[in-house]
Amino acid sequence: MKAPLRIKPDKKSRRRALSRVPDSKNLKLLLVEDDLEDEQLVCEALLEIEENRQWCNWRTSSITPTDRLADALDCLSRDSFDAILLNLSLPDSPVLLDSFLEVSASAGDVPILVLADEADENLANRLLRQGAQDVLVKSELECAPFAKAIRHAVERQRRVIAMQASAFADDLTGVLTRQAFVNAAAYCQQLARTTRTGLLLASIEITADRDGREPLLIQAAEVLRSAFEPPCIIGRWDRFRFCILTAGLPETALEAMLHQAASNMLAPQVQFTITPLRHASSLEQVLSGNLHLQPKTVILAD
Repeated sequence: MKAPLRIKPDKKSRRRALSRVPDSKNLKLLLVEDDLEDEQLVCEALLEIEENRQWCNWRTSSITPTDRLADALDCLSRDSFDAILLNLSLPDSPVLLDSFLEVSASAGDVPILVLADEADENLANRLLRQGAQDVLVKSELECAPFAKAIRHAVERQRRVIAMQASAFADDLTGVLTRQAFVNAAAYCQQLARTTRTGLLLASIEITADRDGREPLLIQAAEVLRSAFEPPCIIGRWDRFRFCILTAGLPETALEAMLHQAASNMLAPQVQFTITPLRHASSLEQVLSGNLHLQPKTVILAD
């Protein structure tokens, strides 16, 4: 097993960082890569990320590099990490998916980002279904997107862990379940009646083929959470549909926000409807289609 590497910023970057972050935060990464050139590429990218202060949540990073599956599993049994950067092509693990499954079984709640030698959409979709946080092609790595991918993977995993502790979270997307959304909306209706606040209910339907369904739904939920922060309420109504409840927001503003969110989704087509939610309205009636609302469709370019 290789000795741990420590990435440190230069003195100028260190002084800038000290002025911005009161407490030291270190990002611990396990790098599983048997190609020395690719390992150097990743380490240089991580060094540049740190020097350019692109971590946001951390100030320093440390890397433990390994080049065999057995060493990676040993590291996971003895130490804790914030994220794992995993190349599946390892000398002691000839089957790509087996490399991931073994690391995943030992990783616990640590997020795994797969470093792929080449683009393979079928394998990537399967890895995402098996729990990988992201699949990155090594030849396409760029510092800013790389930093963002690691940061989001850690944040998503932490959110998943928090959500799993609650029966109100949808297992796949992390937003509220249907029943939890109904309960939260009923409370908001009572509060709106007292404060005379207008409520708007949006329904967002995602078009996705069977193979790519889950990754698209996960990504769509991430976009909606980013676009509609609390006190907005987001839930998963059924297999392909999300719902959002907003208070005090004009319909034109909500429509513009939904158009922007839809344009950031990877789904080929997104439909949404907006309707005022009256104090006595039933969510089941509104979202079951009984009101015959006219959906707005956003078709995204390939």
